[in-house]
This record gives sequence, structure tokens and C-alpha cells, in this order.
Amino acid sequence: MNYKIRTWPDKILKQKMKEVDFFDERLKEYIDVMFEKMYELEGIGLAANQIGIPYQIIVIDTNTKKYEEQGEEGVKLVLINPKIVEKEGEVESTEGCLSFPGINITIPRAKRVKVIAKNEKGEDIEIDTDDFLAIVLQHEIDHINGIPFINHLSPVKRRLVLEKYMKQKKQLAKA
Repeated sequence: MNYKIRTWPDKILKQKMKEVDFFDERLKEYIDVMFEKMYELEGIGLAANQIGIPYQIIVIDTNTKKYEEQGEEGVKLVLINPKIVEKEGEVESTEGCLSFPGINITIPRAKRVKVIAKNEKGEDIEIDTDDFLAIVLQHEIDHINGIPFINHLSPVKRRLVLEKYMKQKKQLAKA
């Protein structure tokens, strides 16, 4: 299968993904491909649907210079069927997205989140965080729920951002 990055307006980015009910070689293959693609594109998080895999799988690796410069320790995570069960506070977050190349927007996010999920072995895990990881978790969990980050903008701002993005996309296609 061709696991290329899906960009807006690909319909898979607008759909809620299926829960994973298998913890076998197929899941391991998906996870390996996801990390490989994320590193290739220099991302810090990737949701399965961003490369056409229709399941609730996210991978994250915040071991980056930017993260270290903020004085925070990076983490590498695989989360299966993740759900945000608690949110607290609010912070403005400037984010980019591999599925919207060239677009960075500032949107509101919860400052702290508690997430429950399973790891790649099917074991229950819980993450409670209030640092940069909280932002990444919200962004990637939104993806598997069919919520692109532009949905956090007002309708007017969203339209302006999408117009700019589609114009850039057309120019790149001509090049």
C-alpha cells in the first residue's frame, strides 16, 4: 500500500477513524510505517488517517531541538484508541500540520489534558500532562476524530486560511 501523506481536502481527514481491536503484526506494521513517515516529514506527531490508515492510532516523538530548548524532556509514544477524558485551562497554540503544508495558525487548546489509551501491546495507559505534549495530543486525537485543526478557527478565519491554503496548493501543482 502507498502510505503517502494525505492533504486537505482528502475525505479521510474529515472522518472519525475505526477503533483498533487487533494487536498483531498488522498493527506493528502500521506503527512502523507511521514513525517512518513522520520522521521523513520531520513531524512530531502523526495520526493514522494522515497516511490513509483508517484506525485510531497516533504516534508522537517530541525528542526535538525545539522541545529541548523549552527545557522539557521529549517522549516517544504510540497510542491506540486514545480519548481525552479531562481538560483544564486554556492556552493559545501556534500549530502547523503535515496535512496542511505551509499553514500555521494560532488556536485555543486546553492547557492540561488527561488521556486514556492502549499501547501497542493492548495494555491500558494514562497520560496526564500540561506541557507541549498536551497540545500535540489534542492535535493528533482531533485528527483521528475527523477534526482538522482549522475547525478551531472562527468561520471567517477558517475560510481565509483555506483560501490561502488552496491557492498555495494550486501554485505548487503548477510548479
